[in-house]
Amino acid sequence: MMNKKCNVKITLQSNYLQAVPEQTNRISSDIEEYYYKVTSTAESHADLTRSNLPPLEDKPFIRLRIVCDILGIVGMWKPDAGFQRALHGDWAHEFQTNISHSAPVLCFFDCQDKNCFTISINELSRDVRFTTGVHEETSEIYTDIIVYLTDYSLPYHFCCRIDTRPLRFDQILQETATWWNSLLPETPMPVPEEATFPMYSTWYSYHQELAEHKLLQECETAVKMGMRSIIIDDGWQTLDNHRGYGYCGDWAYEPSKFCDFRQFVDKTHGLGMKCILWYSVPFVGKFSHKWNTFKDLCLHYEPSLQAGILDPRYPQVREYLISVYKKALIEWDLDGLKLDFIDSFREYEDTPAFGKGMDYSEIPQAVHRLMIDIRCALTKIRQNLMIEFRQNYIGPQIRLYGNIFRVADCPLSGITNRVGITDLKLLSSSCAIHSDMLLWHEQESPEDVAVQIINCIFATIQVSVRLNSLSLKQRQVLEYYLGFSIKYRETLLKGDFTAKSPLGLYPALLSATKDTKICAVYEENYCIDFSDSYHTRELWILNGTHSNVHYVILPDNVLYTVIQKDCAGKVITETDLSPSHKQVLPLSSLPGGSLCFIKQ
Repeated sequence: MMNKKCNVKITLQSNYLQAVPEQTNRISSDIEEYYYKVTSTAESHADLTRSNLPPLEDKPFIRLRIVCDILGIVGMWKPDAGFQRALHGDWAHEFQTNISHSAPVLCFFDCQDKNCFTISINELSRDVRFTTGVHEETSEIYTDIIVYLTDYSLPYHFCCRIDTRPLRFDQILQETATWWNSLLPETPMPVPEEATFPMYSTWYSYHQELAEHKLLQECETAVKMGMRSIIIDDGWQTLDNHRGYGYCGDWAYEPSKFCDFRQFVDKTHGLGMKCILWYSVPFVGKFSHKWNTFKDLCLHYEPSLQAGILDPRYPQVREYLISVYKKALIEWDLDGLKLDFIDSFREYEDTPAFGKGMDYSEIPQAVHRLMIDIRCALTKIRQNLMIEFRQNYIGPQIRLYGNIFRVADCPLSGITNRVGITDLKLLSSSCAIHSDMLLWHEQESPEDVAVQIINCIFATIQVSVRLNSLSLKQRQVLEYYLGFSIKYRETLLKGDFTAKSPLGLYPALLSATKDTKICAVYEENYCIDFSDSYHTRELWILNGTHSNVHYVILPDNVLYTVIQKDCAGKVITETDLSPSHKQVLPLSSLPGGSLCFIKQ
């Protein structure tokens, strides 16, 4: 069958700027890169505003309009799509990217998960606004890409990359990430081995009600289960337990919760656990001692948070934050930092214009300076430092500053974790991808605990339940799957990863290395096709459903030992099987359990 070829057209518009095409690089017959040079001009083009969209801001911008025929396209992938993968009208959708939010790529795919066309740009820092969707009058995809320039005193160079290769969408996205890496001035931050082992987090299990002796008890149990790090989340620095940020900014430990924080860290190290500490980077609370120092050096004051958002364009703001983290690393012997709310560094309606005392005119540039200086300063102290960021500050440039990307908070939602993990893996494979913390009710069934873990199995698992309060069966499930994730972490985390059906929110995920292939299934009656796995010694199916049967196609005339396990890893049956004629085999499977096929 001949592949349908999308006809792509590009037009260029600008406001207060002169934009001219520089060159077009034809990488192949299906990949083209369009380069533009932008300089300033006094001319305004207010007439560019489309009548069916909100007016564009009256400041310098360039806008590319990309028009593509809708031929076989069924869905659209973007980094922060969540559950929204369907096509929609061009009047309904807008999203924004910048250094600390999302990433500038759109992938339109067909019903076979193949790429129809993918748009990406080389602007990884500044504010970029995308509007995209179906233009009803012509049955075309209209995509507008608007780049805003605050500082346009020097010529600006811009590249848009169009990829129409009919390859799997996940391969296209992974190669887009590789292209971005080639544009970065430095290599992504190295990932220490500890960042790929399960971790314990205090957030869901304790929130701000932290107590040193309880956390040490959790560490004692966690390390026996295979966890190697504890993340001390919000609450270590304040007596206030109302989840606000009014007391952030001083960053001294609360003595009623920790007698001596260095001694606490030493004890966690003695138990075999690394210690990672949480900071809300941009916030300075109005009740903090530092409020009077920094209240006039903020991008914005947020009443609901009772905190100001610090302005990184001021050098003294950056210097203070770096000094806080350096001091903590040295005095407390920390192994890592969880740097939260980076995406709050952005422009607000009341953000001051560039002025006296600032050494950067653009916020993204100042954020880059802050974050790269944090990395440089802290890795001089601890070379194998771990730094965690959270969706949606997961763009290409963020990889320079951190090595752990975690799914955004989604308590008890296995499907949200699964979708978030998959989306992160497709663009950020050079980092350690972490699940949001696992949480469940104390009376939850072991099968449902297992299903939730299976939704996270292709990431490093973070756990946030009170381990010593688990039922025996819950504990057995957690121990089994943590052990499984450690034993097979090379395959799960670094294998050749395939994401099935983005429009269906990934009903099956698969990762493979030379000798092992692991498939997790999240939809009943899904058929797993292993027929091309003739040389693979070990095949796994993890049952992320409540179904009691799996359908599988195995390589012909190969003898397998089939081991059925329950959700806690107990062997239920063990039989031999040698299929032929590419049979679709219905095999018994327990909810939250697994099937292992070992080639004889």
